[in-house]
Amino acid sequence: MKEEFLFNSAHAALVFAFNFSAQQYDRPLMNRLAAPAVGSGKGLGGLDGAAQAGFIRAEVRTLGKLAEAILIARIAPRYESCECRSACCSGKKPNKEWTNAVGVLADHVRNTALAGCTAHGLLRREYVVRYFSPKDQRVSLEALAERHDIHRDTASAHYGRVALLFGGSRKGRDTSLGLEDAARNAIDDRFREIGLIGDENQSS
Repeated sequence: MKEEFLFNSAHAALVFAFNFSAQQYDRPLMNRLAAPAVGSGKGLGGLDGAAQAGFIRAEVRTLGKLAEAILIARIAPRYESCECRSACCSGKKPNKEWTNAVGVLADHVRNTALAGCTAHGLLRREYVVRYFSPKDQRVSLEALAERHDIHRDTASAHYGRVALLFGGSRKGRDTSLGLEDAARNAIDDRFREIGLIGDENQSS
C-alpha cells in the first residue's frame, strides 16, 4: 500500500506554509476549531493548519537566513489582504515578510554578485525583484536603466550577475548550481528526511 504524505512536494508544503493566513489567529476559538481542512482532508485547517505551517517554517529557518529569504522571495505572496477600509485602500498591502526577504537578498548581492559595482540599494532591490518575478511580469532592463539613470548595458550586466548568483548556469558543459536551486534541494532533502513528503524514488 502506498504511503500517503501530507504534501506531494516540498513546493506544495512551502506554498501552504507561506500562504497560511495569519488572520486565522484573530478569529474566535470555536470558529478556528470548526474550520474546514485544507488539502484533500489531510487535516490542514484551523489549529492543525496553524501548527503545521509553523512547523514547516521552523524547518525552513534551520537552513539559514539566506536560504530562507530565497524561498520566501520565490514562493511567499507579495501582498496580503488589508481591511483598514480607508477610502484609498485597494484591499491589499505589501507582505512585510516578502519585502524583508528581498532586502536580505539585495544586501547579499552587494558583497557578492555586485561587489565592486556601483549599484545603490534601491537598484539592487529591483534586480532581485526582477529575478524572482514571473517572466511576464518582469520590468524590462530598459525601464530599469531609465528609472535609475544608467546605461542599458550596465543594467544588463548587473542583472546578469544577479541572475547567475541565484539561478546558476546551464549553458553546455559550463553548469553551476545557483543559490536558489541549492536552497530548494536543501529543503527538499529536509522534508523527505522528516517524512513530510515522500521519497521521489519510492515505489508505489
